Order: sequence, then C-alpha cells, then structure tokens
Amino acid sequence: MARGSLRDAGIAFLCPLALFTLLLAPSRAAAQGPARSSPASTDKKDECSIVGMVVKLGGSEPLTKARVRLQSVEDRTRAISVVTNAGGRFELKGIDPGRYRLTVSRVGFVTQEYGQKKSDDPGAVLALRPGQELKDLLFRLIPSGVIAGRILDEDGEPLPSVNVAVAREVYSEGKRALSMGATVETNDLGEYRLFGLSPGRYFVSAVYPRWSRFAGSEDAGGSESDQQGYAKMYYPGTAEAGKAISIDLKGGEEVPSIEILLRKVLTYRIRGRAYNQITHKPGTGTNLLLMPKTNRREWDSVQPANVEKQDGSFDIPEVLPGSYVLTAFWFDEGKIYSTRMPIEVGNADVDGVAVTIAPGMNINGQIFWDGKPALEKDELTVRPKPVDVNFGFQGSTRVTQGNLFTLKDIGEGTYHAEVAGESKDCYIKDVQYGASSVLEDGFTVVRGAPATLEIRISSHGARVQGAVSDADGLPAAGVWVVLVPEMKYRTQHRLYRTQTTDQYGHFDLRGISPGDYKLFSWEEVESGAWEDPEFVKPFEEKGGAITLQIGDQKMLNLVTIPTKSQEEAKP
Repeated sequence: MARGSLRDAGIAFLCPLALFTLLLAPSRAAAQGPARSSPASTDKKDECSIVGMVVKLGGSEPLTKARVRLQSVEDRTRAISVVTNAGGRFELKGIDPGRYRLTVSRVGFVTQEYGQKKSDDPGAVLALRPGQELKDLLFRLIPSGVIAGRILDEDGEPLPSVNVAVAREVYSEGKRALSMGATVETNDLGEYRLFGLSPGRYFVSAVYPRWSRFAGSEDAGGSESDQQGYAKMYYPGTAEAGKAISIDLKGGEEVPSIEILLRKVLTYRIRGRAYNQITHKPGTGTNLLLMPKTNRREWDSVQPANVEKQDGSFDIPEVLPGSYVLTAFWFDEGKIYSTRMPIEVGNADVDGVAVTIAPGMNINGQIFWDGKPALEKDELTVRPKPVDVNFGFQGSTRVTQGNLFTLKDIGEGTYHAEVAGESKDCYIKDVQYGASSVLEDGFTVVRGAPATLEIRISSHGARVQGAVSDADGLPAAGVWVVLVPEMKYRTQHRLYRTQTTDQYGHFDLRGISPGDYKLFSWEEVESGAWEDPEFVKPFEEKGGAITLQIGDQKMLNLVTIPTKSQEEAKP
C-alpha cells in the first residue's frame, strides 16, 4: 500500500471491529485452512467413524441441514464436515485416530459441542482410538433466542443507524468484564433485532457511532468548546455499565420491546497536532483510534478519526470523561508505523496533544534454550503485544538460524514478548530486556535507548496427567481442569494451565513451570473464574496440592467439586 491513510484505501469509516479484522486478516488466514479428510497413509483398519443424530430439544424432532464438523485439536487445518439428512442423521468416515472437537450448528439453533451439558459449558475433547467406531451419538439443539426493541432520542423519535449490541459478563484476568456479542444496526424506524442468541444473561447497549453520523462531513464535531453528544447507553437507560439491568433469555425465547432512550450529555474534545518525522511534514493522513482504558471487551466504544488538515491538526469531539489510550498509525509502502499515548479527560477539553509518527526501533533478540530446542512444527515466532490496549499492529517475527530475531519498527510503549511454535512441553523461563527481567511486567521501549531482548525457554516443563470423576465415580467429561499457582504467584497468569477433559474424563497438562500448585476441577465453572481470588477462596481446601520440579511427570486423579447448593441441584 502506498503512503496514505485508511481513507485513501477506501476504508476511512470502517467501525473499529471491522478495522481490526482487516488488519489481523493475514494472521487469521494463516491459522485456518481448507477442510480435508484423513491422510491417505492411514491404514484402513485404523480409520475411525462417527454416526449420530441431531434433533430439536423438547420434542426430539429430527433436524435436517444441520452441519456437523469435526476438527483436529493438534492440527486445526484437519477438519471434515457433513450435513444431516432428512431424518437428522449424519455419518463421518475415514477419520484418523486422534483428539478432536465435534460441533453441530444450524440456523435458528444454538451451536452445540460434543460434551456440553448446557450452552456455556466448555465441551469435551473427543479422543478417537485406532479403528474406533462411535455410534448413536445424539445432539439435542436448543432453539436460539431473540432480543428486539427500538432506540429513541430524547424526544421519543426513532434513531436510525445506531449500533445495538448484547454483552455478557466474563472473567478477564480475574476480574469481571463485559464481552460484546452480537451487534446489529437500527433501521429507519429505530428498530433492532438481535437474533441467534444462546440462553443466558445479557446486557443490551446502544451507541450512536460517529462514523455513521459524520461520514463525509468536513467539520464532524462543530467548533464550540462545550457540546452535547450521545453517550453510550445500557438498558434501561444508564451510561454506567455497573447500573445496567440484565435480561435473562431462555432457549427459543423472544424478548420484545426492549427500548433504550439515548440522551445527550456534556462531552469534551481532544485537540492536537500530528507530525510525521519520516516525511518531515505535518502528519496529514495519520489515522487515530481513541480507546477507553478498561478491561471491557467492547469495541464500539472506540472512536476513530483521521488527520486530514494540511497543518496536521486534529479534533476528536464527543469524548466522555475517563482514561484513554490514543493510538496513531500511518501506512507507508506496506509498513505500518504506530505510536500510542495515554490521555486523561476530566471536565474540560484536552488541548495541545502532540502526536509524532516516527520510525520505530528495531530490537534485536535471541532465544536461549534450557535443554534441547523443541518445536511444535518447524517455525518459532516472536510477537510484541502491547500491555495497555487489546490490540496491536505489530506482526510476528520468525526466529532465524542461530536463534536470532529482530522486532522491526516497534513504537514506544510497554510490551509482552509472546512466543509461538514451541512444543507443548516448553515454558518461558525468563525474558531479559537490557539488564532487567521483564517476564511478568513486560519490556518498555524508549526511543533512543536500544536494548537487546533475550528470551529463555525451557524444554523440560513438568507434566500432570490424570482423570476426573463425578460424585458417583463416573468419568466427568467436558469439565475444566485447572492448575493454579501458589498464592503469591496468582497474579502471574502465564503460570496457570487449563484443559477440558475428554469423554473418558482424562486430562494432560504440559509445559508447566516448576513450583507449588493446586489442581481443581468443578462440576460447573465460568471460564477464567479461577483467576479471581474471591471465587477460589471457598474451594482452597478441596484443591489437590502438587509440587513440580523441572521435567516432572506426575499423576493426580480428581473428583469434581460441587458448585451448586443442594437446593439448586434439585430438579
């Protein structure tokens, strides 16, 4: 791509989620591949097969045209799929022995994975042994739900082109956060319809995106210092996520008439000037993204802007008070130069923000192995991940001969070094940047202060295997098994190891750093809840204590921990 902004590329007013999808498309494409059947080299007598039926939950009505997909856990490019016939039946043949995920999907129904007891369960890995034939598998699909309503302005008039989204509470690094799900846009009557929803507890929000209202406008935000703008609102009508009221949706239920009144509130502006040190000119053509500094995964709160004026000045209107990260990026002959800076907005406009697009730093690095190098396939890569935002523009860098790598054009900021391609028995032992260990906190890049990045990987991670049974002694399929570090290390998320059990209740955790741990498995648990100290506290005595040294291989069997009271468990 030649020099210029996203506007020059014809995507100036993409919403942030679409923008991120576009920028990350190459890496995602690399992770996926065409569906293909088992390799021809597999002996016919070792090939496996799966036969089953898909019906509608409640009446056991056979479901035709349901897609059944089997995907390898070890190699995500290995996948086969079939469609159910008029009787709801399916058959998968010629399957290699191995570990798989089996999912069933159909329009109008909630996608279901093998081993799920309810829609938000993790599902079980399907372990196929040589020559195994699985028969009479039965999937009961739950009809999906709908939330519908209208978005109105302060006078009760319908608002078109408003983004309406549902979000669910999830755990993110031990804290509750809202994670955005389905998103739709209101029509000319202000109506919306969020469909295809699984049963659960939802929060509905509405935001009037600037790129819808001001696309093509020369002066998007006006010139007055104090102005009114539409704030993001949560049902039933609050700008604070903590005061939102949730909607409990049952399978197949349609909840109508959920109306949200968007009201104008006092907002502020961020003004500044961009300068491009590469061209030695004002930063015309620079793209800006203003992202709230929060652990919520809600992309519709991101505000995009373009620097279009010849003097490099910019003006971001309608900003609510809060903490933000302002990211600026610029394209030049296929390269992306970016920089980011914290912005605090109080009860006044923010003026005089200076954004500089400058050549990033090249950071030379080296991989050091404790033990024999061990790769999952044939390539090891390193990627810098920013710690203060949920996305980044830097791609992965391949580790070359001599275990050397160079991270190119890295802007100022703090990053974690992410390594991909090592075997499952490896763990990151240490990361050094200059003279400091930065394994937990990340390395901080400061222009004019170069340093070498050294990553030490051990190929002798510990391993814990075992089986989980329920209170009746039966195999517990599709439950989480979680290895939790000792109390003083519980903020170090890299030390946790998690896996779901297969159909036999088996688990196999690998690549574990030496230390003291507890092993837990619950009957039911939300993903990530184990990183919340308050959640784990009542179960501390029920975890299986285990101490692991370098290269240890240990066995530990578990019984699932009840997470429901007896009253709740009654039918």
